[in-house]
Amino acid sequence: MERDSKEDRLSRAFVIGNGTILATGDRAAALHELYAPHLAPDHQLLRRPARIALVVDGVFRWLSEGFHSTAGHMGDAPIADFSLIAPDWGLEVWVESLVLSRLPLLARRIQVTNRGDRFRDARLLLHHDLRLAPGTPSTGEAALRDAASGGLIHHAGRRALLLNLDGPDGPGIVFAAAAARASEEAPGTAEEAAQGRIQGAAEASGIVDSVIGVPIPLAPGAAAMVTASIAAARTIPEARDVDAAFRRSGIAALTTRTRSYWNVWASHGARDRADLPEDVNALYTKSLVTLRLHQTPDGAILSGVEPPSGPAARPEYRWCWLRDASIAADALGRAGYPAATRRYLSFAGRAALEAGELVPVLDAAGSPAPAADRSRRALDGVALHLWAAARHFERERDAEFMAPLFLDVMAPAADRLAAALDARTGLPLSTDLWEERWGAHASVAAAVRGGLRGASRLAAFFGESARARSWIVAADLVSRAMVREFYRPDLGRFVRSAPREGDARAVDATLDASLLWLGLFDDLEPEDPRVRATVDAVKARLWVRTGVGGLARYERDALGSIGSDLAEVPGNPWIAATLWLAQHSIRSARSLQDLAGARILLLWAAARAEGAGCLPEQLHPYGGGTVSASPSLGAHAWFVATVADYVERARTLTRCERCGEPAPARRERRVAVDARPSLPGIVAHP
Repeated sequence: MERDSKEDRLSRAFVIGNGTILATGDRAAALHELYAPHLAPDHQLLRRPARIALVVDGVFRWLSEGFHSTAGHMGDAPIADFSLIAPDWGLEVWVESLVLSRLPLLARRIQVTNRGDRFRDARLLLHHDLRLAPGTPSTGEAALRDAASGGLIHHAGRRALLLNLDGPDGPGIVFAAAAARASEEAPGTAEEAAQGRIQGAAEASGIVDSVIGVPIPLAPGAAAMVTASIAAARTIPEARDVDAAFRRSGIAALTTRTRSYWNVWASHGARDRADLPEDVNALYTKSLVTLRLHQTPDGAILSGVEPPSGPAARPEYRWCWLRDASIAADALGRAGYPAATRRYLSFAGRAALEAGELVPVLDAAGSPAPAADRSRRALDGVALHLWAAARHFERERDAEFMAPLFLDVMAPAADRLAAALDARTGLPLSTDLWEERWGAHASVAAAVRGGLRGASRLAAFFGESARARSWIVAADLVSRAMVREFYRPDLGRFVRSAPREGDARAVDATLDASLLWLGLFDDLEPEDPRVRATVDAVKARLWVRTGVGGLARYERDALGSIGSDLAEVPGNPWIAATLWLAQHSIRSARSLQDLAGARILLLWAAARAEGAGCLPEQLHPYGGGTVSASPSLGAHAWFVATVADYVERARTLTRCERCGEPAPARRERRVAVDARPSLPGIVAHP
């Protein structure tokens, strides 16, 4: 009997990729998204999920129908492993899906085992409905059998995908059918296969889908293994070369190589994670891999796997938003992957030189993205880019890398931030964090001050004293203006916005999770009583009081699905906003016991991860299901950053039982002593 649970219905039970190709899928091993060459709006190649089916003794069934699915242990590598059992058929299907580490090829190993006591005449089928040409509907596509490889090619323009199988009788497709449809909604080969027609014309053009397959006769207790592959390239000859390279090495060797690569990669980010629960540590490793899969070979860190949905439509998310990408790059650098941070900074630097300025939203190629005007005018992304660049340089001191970027990119961006300060208030004017309102906002001011301070430190490193003084003066101006304009003694807290109408000062006192940015970017001290009071007010008013929990964006948030009781459910819970709350708990901790609240929030986030560790952007406040992009780049970036903050704070608060010094100070002193030649009769304190 088919189980109907939340896990079974997940469309993103796994995410696999290698930085060039990225794919998501469900627990029936169907691919829901296939991005090639990388995660960008025009590179989502699937119109419909690419499903797997079996025809057993003439009866057709998709693996999503009548199969009970169980996920295997996937480890640290982005490799999906599912076992599916159909009790009424007596069949077990094991599917392993991965994108090879060194080739632009997605492979699926499919083993079908006959657990019954009679022979089964079975055929394995795979359906693909590919959109390779731009436009909707796309009509410039074609599919044809390829005699050279034995596979089926889908191609259009500068895209070619070679689909191939390696079954019990050797490499090559046995059954193939391609169909041209009058519209994207019209039935195609999937519907024909379900009616028993699995062999037909293997060549079509227009709006094309296809079915490929091989026979897998199964004696009682016997098993058959089929390897399905999708080679991605720009031309048909290149696709053939990728397919040939795959066959020369073999699936077993390439799977081992891919698994080893990712296990080594993930182990490099493994650190002492204090007393964090196992689920948090596991999601930390998964989050690092997720961040890596969102970065293209050119260095762009692209946000989101799908465009946001809901009644309040927002801009396309599959671009490089500096706001999220900077947090992700900083998180990767802190985790031990400075090369990923350098690639991102280089990408943004090249884009800034071509565009003439640092643009807050870029496409995968580095051009300004066709985002809404309010997105292009946002300042927080530019500011966080400077903040992240300064932190990277302070960690790595890679002067030869950073010096030209500072002069050509960072300095003009810092000048732009300083020039954006309003002459009357001293505050930056920009769209807010949620890109809904224009004016002076506390969260943007916090980011701008952090960015100016970061740029000032970079200038000091490179001997630019005048610039360093100019930017630190601008940062201090913002700091004083934040207290003057946003802090309300009558409320005892900061407010999110302070727009002015002529000479009159208006105040937007709506409690907003973006207020938690105060104290996170070198702007105000988290211990400041005014900041603490603001954090407490945000938590008290925006915490979702259902079994789901988490922090909403702001009071009476209309985005998504909220209940009628706004006192209990002010909006949908957001993962990133909840992690900002954890960051404040960490930064204000004065003892290890004070970290308990942050540990609980990290465990809460880990419990909300779906499938193989996919953190969504936001949740339904009652059912807890995903109502937006998943995995969310911002959620994973903030999770990694929060774990890093927790570990660093716990290490600082851990004191030596013998001398009472914080552990880091004790270790540094020991290194300094050990670095000198030992003198007779002197024993250093351990």
